[in-house]
Amino acid sequence: MQPVRVDWNRVPVSLHHESLDVLKNLLLHLRDVYNLTKRSIPMPDRINGGYVAFLYQACDPQWLLSWNEEFVGENNG
Repeated sequence: MQPVRVDWNRVPVSLHHESLDVLKNLLLHLRDVYNLTKRSIPMPDRINGGYVAFLYQACDPQWLLSWNEEFVGENNG
């Protein structure tokens, strides 16, 4: 399974994945573990395909890297 792609070069930061459920899972994790609540709902990505969500508050890149490593590891093994 592909990791969630993060576009740090835009404001707000965007999260991209081909699966709606994967983005929902990540956003729930960010809310529950790091209290990250200012974000969009996941929506269809009309430009790149798949789905996109936006983060409207600061997010440590390590939070996403560690979640991606755990998620991809669980779903590829």
